Amino acid sequence: MKNQWRIIIGLILTLVIVIFAVLNNMPVPINFGFSTLSAPLIIVIIGSAFLGAIIISLVTTGTMWQQRREIKQLKHEIDDLNKNIEAKTAQKKEELEREYNNKLAEFEATQTVYPNEVEPTLPEETQESQNQ
Repeated sequence: MKNQWRIIIGLILTLVIVIFAVLNNMPVPINFGFSTLSAPLIIVIIGSAFLGAIIISLVTTGTMWQQRREIKQLKHEIDDLNKNIEAKTAQKKEELEREYNNKLAEFEATQTVYPNEVEPTLPEETQESQNQ
C-alpha cells in the first residue's frame, strides 16, 4: 500500500512537470559557463527534471547499498550473539543441574534413617509417659 501511494504521487508530479513544460515551449538561451546554447524551454525543463531524477537515484542507490551491507553485518552479529547466548544458557543450565543434584544427594545423605536406629523422642513425650 505504501509503495502504491509513492507510485501515484510520482505519476502526479510527472504529469505536473509535463504540463508545465508543454505550456512553456518558447526557445531560451542556456549558458553553460563556457558556451551558450539556444533550446526550447520544454527540453530544458524535462532535461532538468530527468537529470535531477538521475542524481537522486544515484545518491539513493549508494545509501541503500550501504544500509544493506550494514543490515547484513548486524544480522550476522545478532546470529553470533544468539549462538553465544544459547551456549552460555546451556552451560549455566548444566552447572545448575549439577549443583542441584549435589545438594539433593547431600540432603538425602543427611536425612537417611536406618532401620536399626530408634527415632529420638521429644523430652515432653518422655515426661508424659513416665507420669502415667
